[in-house]
Parts: sequence; structure tokens; C-alpha cells
Amino acid sequence: MKISSLGLSRQALLISALFLSGLSASNANTLEENLELMESQSPIDIRSDNTYYGKLAPLKFDLDSDTSLAVINNGSPDHESTIRANVNAGAGSLLLSGHEWNLAQFHFHTPSEHLINSRGTPMEMHLVFADSANDLLVVSRGIRQGLFNNKSLDPIFSDLPQTTDETLHIDHFNLNTLLPDYLGSFRYSGSLTTPPFSENVSWVQLASPLYLSGGQIDAFESLFPEGNSREVQELNGRIVLTDVPGFVDHSGESGTSILNPILDPILGPLIPHSDALKVGALDNGDISLTEPAFAAAVPEPETYAMLLAGLILIGFAGIRQNKRRVVNPDFSGSAA
Repeated sequence: MKISSLGLSRQALLISALFLSGLSASNANTLEENLELMESQSPIDIRSDNTYYGKLAPLKFDLDSDTSLAVINNGSPDHESTIRANVNAGAGSLLLSGHEWNLAQFHFHTPSEHLINSRGTPMEMHLVFADSANDLLVVSRGIRQGLFNNKSLDPIFSDLPQTTDETLHIDHFNLNTLLPDYLGSFRYSGSLTTPPFSENVSWVQLASPLYLSGGQIDAFESLFPEGNSREVQELNGRIVLTDVPGFVDHSGESGTSILNPILDPILGPLIPHSDALKVGALDNGDISLTEPAFAAAVPEPETYAMLLAGLILIGFAGIRQNKRRVVNPDFSGSAA
């Protein structure tokens, strides 16, 4: 690791304060005024119609398989509080596009903060990483209800701290159990989901959910009967990228349409298909999360509407013309 234990410990304290701190009444007006100027807030609704598919830089995690945790309750049932597991300095890192991020803590929300095609899950887990400049990256994972207890997380959920005075010490924990085998994801630039809602936070939403039993979910929800999640925020023109095949309905790799042969040659330069996305790729062939070329390549909705209206008319005209040429429409062989 490139960061000293003392430095990372200070980072953990800073990150915890940023993510899960309340503001006094005297600061409420200032926060409200600041929020009016912020346009890259989290969480968001990740939908098939606002996401672009392509090859993304791989997520290279390096997490300890045997480390200790200090689990705290920082103020339930307050909706800006949570159950947080503080991680030892140097216990985990993420290498993304050659940039190293160090794991400081992970915590939970109920219900989920991010939505996938407008659908949520009972809970969501956030793994909070920071780099040497104290910039933040959050790896998020939805939590669904399964039939059995999650054995890896049971040491936490079977003995959740009930008050701020309690600290649960876990001597042996495998951080790798927090990650799925499949690391397909959705990535965008957002903000903290608790005051002060600071922006320029990199988000990686993993596509594969984590499973807890109904009893484990109930134990957490009992501490936050009103929930501890923020509502979804407007996307405001931001780009969401994914490497999950089949999720994007206008990707060249998902969905078929009789108009595709007509639409693709014309809309190809405008819509970031998997091939078009490579135009804004990094030197190593991977897509940049904040590459400005993508935003510039996306036309205004009015442009889409005019193009599609004209192309649909052309498509139907072509279909009618083809039908006139077909003598026997019920064929299984190829045309000579």
C-alpha cells in the first residue's frame, strides 16, 4: 500500500464524518442554498434508456481475507446514520485505470438508495474508498432477501450495535466475501448521499446483488424504522456507463429491431454503441468514466425525435416495398 497506516486512519475519520454527519440548524439554510447549485447528486435511477454499454476498465480489488473490524452504530434511528464497519489501514484497495483507492469502511442503507430500472431492493451496501488526495469512490451493491443467513455477514447482523455507546469487535473477517464473482457494473459521477452531499464522488454500482436472510434484514430495519436512505436524484445529463451485456436497450449488443439496419448507419455516430464508445477510450482501450467526448457525442432529445420520426417513415416504406416483392412469405431456406 502506498499510504501509511496513520494517514489512512485519518482518512477513515474524514470519510466517516463526510458520509455520516448531521448538520446543525444554523447550517441548514446554507446547505439548502448549495444544493440548488448542485447538479450531480446521488443516488440515481439507473435505467436501460439512460445508460451506455461498452468495455470498461477492470475493477482490480485486493482485499484481506482475514482482518479485524470495528462495527459501530453512529446514531440510529436517525435517517442520516447507519451501521458502519471500520476497516484496518491497508486491509483493502481497488486499482482502477492505474489509480489506487484504499478501503476505509463499509456501511448499509435501507431501503436501497440506487434503483435499477426504477426498482429497489430492501437494502444497499456501500464500500467507501479514498485515494491519496482524499477523493472518494464508492462501490455499491444492492441487497436482496435470500432463504438463508449470510454466514460471512452474520457476525455483524447477529449482534448489531443498538446504541452509539456500543462497538462490536470482530477479530476475523474476510473482506472478499463482500464482492461477487461477477464484477459487471454501472459507473457514474455523483455525490455523497448524506450531508453535506459533496460532489465529485465516483460511483461503481455492482450489478450482482448480495443476499441476506429475512431475519438479518429485519434486524437492520428495526434500528431504522423510517429508513436511512436518500431519495433518487435527477441525472441532469450525466452519462452512466455499463459493461453488463443486454442491459442497454439501444446498445448494438442488446435487442433487435427491423429498423436496426436502417437506424444503425445513421445513428451510429450519434449514439454511443459499443463500437462508438471506443472513440473516447483511454490509451489502454478502456473507457474513461468522465471522458467529455461522450457528453459531446450525445445529441439533444429534439434531435433524436426528428431523426426517429423521419427514419420510422422510411422504415415502414421499405417494409411495404419488400412485402410487395415477396411471393411466398412462409419460407425457411435462404434466398438464392
